[in-house]
Amino acid sequence: MSTALSEAHVSTRVAPADRHAILRELEKKVLWLASWTIHNANHLRPSADGLKVGGHQASCASLATLMTALYFDVLRPEDRVAVKPHASPIFHAIQYLLGNQSREKLEAFRAMGGAQSYPSRTKDADDVDFSTGSVGLGVAMTSFASLVQDYVRARDDESGKGRMVALVGDAELDEGNVFEALLEGWKHDVRNLWWVVDYNRQSLDAVVSDRLFGRFDQLFTNMGWRVETLKYGKQLQAAFQQPGGEQLRDWIDACPNSLYSALVFKGGAAWREHLLKDIGTGAGVKGLLDDYDDGMLA
Repeated sequence: MSTALSEAHVSTRVAPADRHAILRELEKKVLWLASWTIHNANHLRPSADGLKVGGHQASCASLATLMTALYFDVLRPEDRVAVKPHASPIFHAIQYLLGNQSREKLEAFRAMGGAQSYPSRTKDADDVDFSTGSVGLGVAMTSFASLVQDYVRARDDESGKGRMVALVGDAELDEGNVFEALLEGWKHDVRNLWWVVDYNRQSLDAVVSDRLFGRFDQLFTNMGWRVETLKYGKQLQAAFQQPGGEQLRDWIDACPNSLYSALVFKGGAAWREHLLKDIGTGAGVKGLLDDYDDGMLA
């Protein structure tokens, strides 16, 4: 990983509120540039056959916040990251802002000689730590890289203190080698390993099962991992503290992915109608919903 990374960190001497504001501005730039890179490949760049080759923005947008925080505020030069395949536009955008990627390669995204559709150590020039084009392999590699680092440290070499981080698409957890790596890590008490599962429940092949997240939590816990679930933002957490909030949370937790996606598409009025129909008679629920207009519910 480039030593320029440490120089690009948002200084810890900056007040927390200012640091967060800076990171939010960086996130906007990263998301815009990643979205433009895909749009350019799909619609703006000359195409002999008219095929859209750039992919789609949604599969990488879900990691814009996380990757901005990692690369601009958390990672150290000795850390290594396996970026989930479909988040490559976010990765390339970040590397462009860090000075490790060129505009020409972004304009040629998914074309010969351009930035790769999936992070590649052999074909990309912008500081890729692990090739992740083969789904699941990048995830497993972080586990074994950490085990090798532990071995080196056991040989009295104190140079290996990096954190191995895998940004995992939830559909990658269909790959058997991921669970083999989990078991090997448990056998050898692997350390300094972070796996962040982007649980957006979407896959090209299918929709990931609604009930699978509970299985994931239990599986990782059984393998000795410390599991932290980050699901709700500050506004929803505040709403849950109000009368009727507990029922709202229970409803969201039980909501099928298909219904949740449909309500997001339809907007705030649909949310209000459905919530009132399902839990509107509960104590405090109607008053809680009345505190938010349709725009806020959307």
